[in-house]
Amino acid sequence: MAVVEYLPPTHAARTETEERPIRIFLNEVPVAVSQGSPYGLHELAVGYLLSEGLIFDRDRLVRVEVDELHAEVYVASGERAEDGYVPLHRVTSAGCAQSALLRSGGDAIAKPGVLHTEQRFDADALLAQMDELCLRSPRRNTGECVHGCGLGEGGAESLMLVREDIGRHNAMDKLIGQAWLDRVDVRDKALFITGRISAEMALKAHRAGCPVLVSRKSATDEAVRRAEELGVTLVSHCRDGRMRVLSRPDRVIG
Repeated sequence: MAVVEYLPPTHAARTETEERPIRIFLNEVPVAVSQGSPYGLHELAVGYLLSEGLIFDRDRLVRVEVDELHAEVYVASGERAEDGYVPLHRVTSAGCAQSALLRSGGDAIAKPGVLHTEQRFDADALLAQMDELCLRSPRRNTGECVHGCGLGEGGAESLMLVREDIGRHNAMDKLIGQAWLDRVDVRDKALFITGRISAEMALKAHRAGCPVLVSRKSATDEAVRRAEELGVTLVSHCRDGRMRVLSRPDRVIG
């Protein structure tokens, strides 16, 4: 017989995974409201703006200010949005965010550059790094419903960075944002995610300049199509000693 535990709302709020609306501003202009975990907000905002193509030049970043109380992030930069960009004023879900570039039909990213790299990624190393991501996700391992994202080198068995968030898109934005703030060159690195790969996530990897995106779970057919066009290697079902390489397979060896 099932055991049912009832927690009053006031108690449940203290024990369950935190989720907040997070407002992101670029040069005082509201850009997005993202539902997500209320920590690592500076890297989340920077990663989101980078993924949307609103910022690119690290040297033109002026400052990032976080209002923790109101979950607001103010990014000041010498860069501005490209013509044709349609701001996404609200991300309605922590799990199903959508890039405004894709919402606009892709016109704002017409003929994007294809990623090229001479780096090759050892299959055993990819498996080891994915296993490490699961071990290094502290909130996920204590039962919170969060996703993990990691960054690793082609032949290494250890990850360079790990970030978490209730939303897989946010987790990737946090990691991309922190790598960009730290001036980490990701053009010869792989991104690892514990959740499903969507077309938007393939675009995020491309925007960051990262040539390989790996997931423990599946990928959508649209993600595979766009990844092939953008020069991103997609790897799904990376677990239990196996993986599926869905696009640009020449980069994965062994």
